[in-house]
Amino acid sequence: MVLKLASLAFVAFATFVAGQTTQAALHSTSWNSTFVLSPEQRELGNLTEDLADQINNIINFDRTLLANGGPHEDEFYSLPIDLQIPKQPGKLLKLQEVTDLSPFAIPATTAMSRFIYSTTNFNGTLIPASAYILWPYHAKKIGGTKGQKVPTILWTHGTSGFYATGAPSTHRSLFYQDFVPYALALAGYAVVAPDYAGLGVGTSWDASSIPHQYGLYQAGAGDALNALRAALNAFPERLTSNYVSVGHSQGGSVGWGVPELLAQRNGQFNDLIKGHLGTILFAPQTDGFSLPPNALLTWVGKYLRQVFPTFKLSDWLTPLGVDRVELFDQVEGSQMVSTFLFQPEEEIVQPDWKNTWEAAALQQLANPGNRPYKGPMLVIQGDKDPAVSYNSTLATAKSTCKEYPGDLEFLGVPGVDPIEAKDI
Repeated sequence: MVLKLASLAFVAFATFVAGQTTQAALHSTSWNSTFVLSPEQRELGNLTEDLADQINNIINFDRTLLANGGPHEDEFYSLPIDLQIPKQPGKLLKLQEVTDLSPFAIPATTAMSRFIYSTTNFNGTLIPASAYILWPYHAKKIGGTKGQKVPTILWTHGTSGFYATGAPSTHRSLFYQDFVPYALALAGYAVVAPDYAGLGVGTSWDASSIPHQYGLYQAGAGDALNALRAALNAFPERLTSNYVSVGHSQGGSVGWGVPELLAQRNGQFNDLIKGHLGTILFAPQTDGFSLPPNALLTWVGKYLRQVFPTFKLSDWLTPLGVDRVELFDQVEGSQMVSTFLFQPEEEIVQPDWKNTWEAAALQQLANPGNRPYKGPMLVIQGDKDPAVSYNSTLATAKSTCKEYPGDLEFLGVPGVDPIEAKDI
């Protein structure tokens, strides 16, 4: 079977910019959350009444968008009581073959499965994670597709959150609404979509919390490939073993990590190399340090001690910043909560944070590119994107091609800002 990158890129890119018109109606226009910050939480964060009210509103809005009340209330995200802890990543642990779609808002001509599988974090610790598969009503027929198998897409999503409640599989519209996952499923592809470790399943086998290691893109890439491996084992008669990986923003850097992991010679993903037909990336974040420090340092700093045991959050953040990260953890805040909570920057960030050795080490771990990769790879970047620098993406593509010549193509799109189409 031959799956042409050009045709797939056209489907994904056209719908990414223009959107799809087919979308199930939301079930309610009222909020179903009544969250209120406690007096202790307001004191911890040194919040004014107005700021506390704004955060309350954001959290209630965010929680209303969760299907079945989110991971803390949805039984699917609980590990089986009789679970035999696996010894390897990529093992299927739990399968919801047919997900009840009544709490979701996905196209009427699609179906969904959800599953839990084993993966590893950056340190190599074996942990559980969750994912979904969005199924088409009619499978796209490509070349030598046999029987009822559906061509497979591995989808790596952009920044959706930092805690269990940030999982796209728990979001009523899978976070991206009528963009890439819906578009691809409506075009006849099966979309295998990892939440990433720490999003969805928030507790490991030993009851310890699983942090989402935001920014460590190869950890996310490992989650993606392990999710694909588990999906292929769950549905060997329905999914093609040939696949294309597609990613955007955070998922663009994670998606860049997929062909990098496939190119490694350690044999970790040998079973998935042959089936990889190519990678398409939209606005991949290739310079994590281009993010505002009050965002990057809080999103990454809250878990970094697990990676660098000597790290202290107070090396990067002020006492107020440290307290607000604790509050952020307590409420499992979203990206929008962080926008309000970690302002102004000078009151949150230590001015000399860049002088710490962890900052230099993180830069080596957070930025994809300039490593061997398995092609072909197509990188698409709009030159008006305010969140991901066009020049940074182009520079990374050029330097990667120079150092590791191969099948990598960069497509710059003048005048395009994907964020105008979807705020992610």
